[in-house]
Amino acid sequence: MEILVMGGTEFVSSSIAKHMINEGNTVDIFTRGIKKVNYEGIRNHIVGDRLSPDDLKKCLLDKRYDVIFDISAYTSEDVEKLTSVINTSKLKRYIFCSSGAVYKPTEKMVAEDYPRGFNNNWNDYGLNKKKAEDYLFDLYKTDNFPITIFRPTYIYGDGNNLYREVYLFDRINKGLDIPIPKGYNKTQFIHINDLVRVFESAIYCNKSIGEVYNVTHREQITWEYLVKTALKVMDKKVKIHKVDYSTAAISPREFFPFRDVTYLFNIEKLKYHNLYVPKIGLEEGLNSTYKWYINEKPQLQDLKMNRVEFAIKYTD
Repeated sequence: MEILVMGGTEFVSSSIAKHMINEGNTVDIFTRGIKKVNYEGIRNHIVGDRLSPDDLKKCLLDKRYDVIFDISAYTSEDVEKLTSVINTSKLKRYIFCSSGAVYKPTEKMVAEDYPRGFNNNWNDYGLNKKKAEDYLFDLYKTDNFPITIFRPTYIYGDGNNLYREVYLFDRINKGLDIPIPKGYNKTQFIHINDLVRVFESAIYCNKSIGEVYNVTHREQITWEYLVKTALKVMDKKVKIHKVDYSTAAISPREFFPFRDVTYLFNIEKLKYHNLYVPKIGLEEGLNSTYKWYINEKPQLQDLKMNRVEFAIKYTD
């Protein structure tokens, strides 16, 4: 198949491109050309600005693809500009990476029909992804445009450019204690290798056309379990500090790389439609990611996390 990946140098998009190349497909990527491509096998690295209609027309108007993975779109304008110039004569699937941030706040486990809307935990990011979904749903209804939409929870794994699991590895390797939000919120994670297989499986499932799916591993994770699993994988020990931030002048994102909210998805629809169901549990996934961390030594940071030591002192 001939495949276009919108993106191709960041975590999710590069992982999809590499996987589809390894599966024997012909792959083009579309980026702004700012970051270096660190893998081989691409047919064309198309350089342009997806926000520019002129660039999109110049770069894509005469090209035809079987599948498009749109990983770099964040707004309805992003998808509108791209879909308006795509030659659809052979297009079998347009796969859009949305987010669980589209759902309204809740402590419940949510299925795909749970109400979407503004969520103050994610702010405009989630609302803009929702509007992009809405545009694509309308395009499917009016033009039978072959969309499939995925809503992942937290994505982790080899190559993650967000300072999340690498933050834990950095602290633990240095023997530094780790503050976590106090409480019992639970969340779910999806390893990048599972994510790309879910996305790929949609290509071969006609039921998935016009549909949206939650994507995550079933395992429900507390913050304490997350850190303890990282400690187990690394075979190291540090102290875990539980921070009652409700009584402190501090927010969770100032000392922890995740939002302290319940974030649980029902994924029965994946199974019902015979798509790939994620299989990589947290321990297996972190073990693989730690090996990547040791080999690649990624240098990451999160400027929001500027009160980690204060949070630790507050618990003492």
